[in-house]
Amino acid sequence: MATLKAVLFDLDDTLVPEMEPEREALLIACGLATERYGTDAQKMSVTVGEAASKLWAQWSTPGMYSSIAYAGWEGLWGPPDVPETGLGNDLETITNYKRDAWNEVLSIHGILDVELRDEIIERHRVERVARIVPYEGAEEVLEQVKGEYLLAIVTNGAPAMQRFKLGRAGLSDYFSVVVASGDVGVGKPNPLPFTTALDALGITPAEAVMIGNSWSSDIQGSAGVGIPSIWFNADHLERPSKGESPTAEVDSLQEIPQAINEIANR
Repeated sequence: MATLKAVLFDLDDTLVPEMEPEREALLIACGLATERYGTDAQKMSVTVGEAASKLWAQWSTPGMYSSIAYAGWEGLWGPPDVPETGLGNDLETITNYKRDAWNEVLSIHGILDVELRDEIIERHRVERVARIVPYEGAEEVLEQVKGEYLLAIVTNGAPAMQRFKLGRAGLSDYFSVVVASGDVGVGKPNPLPFTTALDALGITPAEAVMIGNSWSSDIQGSAGVGIPSIWFNADHLERPSKGESPTAEVDSLQEIPQAINEIANR
């Protein structure tokens, strides 16, 4: 029987909240247009997603973006991509994308105001970055687990973006290996992000456990490689009828160390 040697963590909405901070930051940014022109910030924030998706699909590598789960709204505030990934978003490109996207959003609401556009871009960035914080209790859990196991991140997304989030959240030092889907050209549930992490750690699938919130990406993806899993189901979702069951299920981060120990002792 294999000995558990490493714990693999998903990042977004597992260790660091993702969607709620994005909604909050967008509402605040769109509120600048409300102050100046009386527009509805909620309606405008919905328009942002539509405009971003439309423009994102016109980029040079939209197939790659979809494959690695690199979303258009992330490009509205995130860092430029590192050249070796081949994603194409250098500083000039990403700057133009932000301007084009917000020009589209403002024009939909009858606004042509370059100064406001630039203020919105910066406010969105500042507010979104300020909200890159780990879930309460995440650091305590990592401290507890890292004493016994190697830790790795296996996450979907652009490498520069995911590493930026990890560093901004103050979590980088906990992990000896970080694999973003953009590093390998394909996202979870494809086996490659998982096997790349295992190879970097020098372990077999049976010597690891994967923890994540996504039934498809994390639980089914790890099952496909033969890695035991812990489903972080904080939203108390019903288990889908299809797919492999996780080895364990928790609804709070605080339950993770015990779940890991139970898997290790089986």
